[in-house]
Amino acid sequence: MRIVRLVGAACLVALLAGCGTAGGPQLSAVESSANPTAGQVTKTMDAAFGDRRTWPNGLAITISQPRSQRPSSTAYPQAARAAVFELTVENGTTSTYKPSQLAIKATIGGQPAQEVVDPAQGLGGYVAAQDDLPPGRSVQLTVAFAVPQQPTDLRILVRPDVVDGAPATAFAGTA
Repeated sequence: MRIVRLVGAACLVALLAGCGTAGGPQLSAVESSANPTAGQVTKTMDAAFGDRRTWPNGLAITISQPRSQRPSSTAYPQAARAAVFELTVENGTTSTYKPSQLAIKATIGGQPAQEVVDPAQGLGGYVAAQDDLPPGRSVQLTVAFAVPQQPTDLRILVRPDVVDGAPATAFAGTA
């Protein structure tokens, strides 16, 4: 039972560490206190929508400028508007990358923004990428988040691998 609790606590700390905020120079890893109560420190790199960020192992991620779209009646969750992004993952490493390792969280004013899944409009979410990505290849995923009717500041935190502790990138801009 103790092992189960330890594993559960480790998963919780890893999840909470992915919610950190950062400020600092672009492309340099900046330490920030992600969750002072857990005693963990996470690293993030800031970026704007449209920027490409490359991790030390060669993996690169780009999140496009957003486009606005009205979700269909079958979308979940229902929202007046969705900010839609093309997320490109380029595998510049020497080994196969599993997109299932990717973690993405969006916030508006520090509050979580829900991912919109709308198969009728091709919005399957980033979890739809199941195929392994060999070295030298890339994949483009379409992701969307529920946003207010009026333009708003949106922040998307991307962590390429929640297990290995790779620094996250916070892509931000107006959506």
